Amino acid sequence: MTPVQRLRLCYAKTGDARYIGHLDAARFWERVFRRVDLPLAYSRGFNPQPRMQFASALPVGVEGERELMDVWLTQRIDPEVWLNRIRAHLPNGFALHGIEEVSLDAPSMQSQLHSATYEARFDAKLDPHELETRVQTLLAQNEILRPKRKRPHQMYDLRPLIHELSVSADAEGRLVLRMTLAAGAQGNARASEVIESLGLANMPHRVVRTDLHF
Repeated sequence: MTPVQRLRLCYAKTGDARYIGHLDAARFWERVFRRVDLPLAYSRGFNPQPRMQFASALPVGVEGERELMDVWLTQRIDPEVWLNRIRAHLPNGFALHGIEEVSLDAPSMQSQLHSATYEARFDAKLDPHELETRVQTLLAQNEILRPKRKRPHQMYDLRPLIHELSVSADAEGRLVLRMTLAAGAQGNARASEVIESLGLANMPHRVVRTDLHF
């Protein structure tokens, strides 16, 4: 059936749920939607798939505070009513912040996405001056060559994909590295690559994607 409504869900994926991969997370949401009888639209063809679209895949091990997903429906619904229905079927690690309607012909989120903000929250005690020095030294480099994940014999330049880096402290005095990195069609930078480039990969920390920018 032809879709008649497109909804955008804002949700969180935290705690142990951060170890669920992107494809498994998509299947999880599909099961939740079926459980609440959400009138999902499906693709055509031999193996129809529910019409769902994520703004950006969340790397395994990274938490997301404000992730975005679009779903297409064959019947119009009241987002506020279904917000509570869906919330009632979410396990620990998933939270639904809100649902809003967007235009059926609006461009895809992937085509509009240009960057994402991450925070690396360090458990270990670090010298803030040393961390700031590392950040400034990294930003001063003209290029930061890193091996490609799927073709490690080939290198790419991480430097132009780093938009902002800053150091702050949380309420408990632990250091937080805030990173705004390129995302979307023009390139994707992983927070883990920045952390490795700073020589901090072995320091206990957790990474949270806090926002997506369009």
